[in-house]
Amino acid sequence: MRSAASIVIKKVEAFAVAVPLSYPIKMAHKTFDKVESLVVRMESNDGVVGWGEAASAPSLTGETWQGMVAIVRDHMAQYVVGRDARLRLALMRTVRTRVQGAPGATSALEMALIDLVARSLQVPMAMLLGGLVRDYVEPMWLLGGGAIAEDIERARQKSREGYRLFKLKIGVRPVDEEIEMSNAMRAELGPDIKLCADANAGFSLASARRYLSRTQDVNLEFLEQPFAPDAQAALKTLAHESPVPLCADQSVHTIDDIVQQAGLGVDGVTFKLNKLGGLGECLKAAAVSEQLGLKAIMAAKIAETSIASAAIVQISCVMPSIEWGVSLSHVYLAEDIVKDPLMVANGRVDLPSGSGLGVVIDQDALDRLRIA
Repeated sequence: MRSAASIVIKKVEAFAVAVPLSYPIKMAHKTFDKVESLVVRMESNDGVVGWGEAASAPSLTGETWQGMVAIVRDHMAQYVVGRDARLRLALMRTVRTRVQGAPGATSALEMALIDLVARSLQVPMAMLLGGLVRDYVEPMWLLGGGAIAEDIERARQKSREGYRLFKLKIGVRPVDEEIEMSNAMRAELGPDIKLCADANAGFSLASARRYLSRTQDVNLEFLEQPFAPDAQAALKTLAHESPVPLCADQSVHTIDDIVQQAGLGVDGVTFKLNKLGGLGECLKAAAVSEQLGLKAIMAAKIAETSIASAAIVQISCVMPSIEWGVSLSHVYLAEDIVKDPLMVANGRVDLPSGSGLGVVIDQDALDRLRIA
């Protein structure tokens, strides 16, 4: 590790990219074929550059890419430029105090800040997040929304590539078709592959009951976000009845939300940097979740690039437990903005060996995909 005196932040740039997916991904309320993301570039006086990213997510965080670019450029940057990046905790406290209600933009700025410090010190980002619990992750693959035969064929292919955990995106088709797809997937993949399901708030209590009663042989690891966040009575009822553990995603944006969801009976939480407001807040939330006995998923937002995926790998190697898996999103992209996208080999992604995030930006791809 290289020692450093001050790491003075020279400038912060914020812009956006639009990256196409390899194929459309259907969820309960939206189909994705491309995703616009905020990219933050932070440079020190020594010429070291840190990178951050957050996908546009108006239905999750209320943020569009246009708004995130503007808020980083016109409001957040002034609180870090000219300051010592080593004081990142104090800098981010100031940013969060002065700029409210922008968790995705805050996350991208903090990611770039920590990446800058880690690159300056020539250590992996994980070393600044608390040290390693593990040095690789086993990512899941998302399935669902297309024709059942297409989903099964994709599951076959990914199983051959080493994936051992698949998430079924449900709440898209009529519930009986989701039941058919889920049972067909289990029959195809056999008993050794782990399956979970994510309704993305697309179920009613009646449809959730029907789905769970007719997929008992699927042996789901968990059912994620069956209802809209405000359907708390339905969630409490289902948690009492369900033979399958329940996981909260869209219902969790703060530590208080985690405590509330635990009180309603959920068994686990999906952590996303853009909804919790960054790496630091995510680690705090994970500690509370563990104290409450909840299981964890660490997930990128569809479909962030290898910048955000690298951050997910870094923090996942630090978190005390990620029993329900890691969801990386760059694997669904038709192209990426780093030179060597994170590789999945034998069902795992190793912690990158380089400093900071451990990825190198492909400037040509970045320029080509840039939209603002």
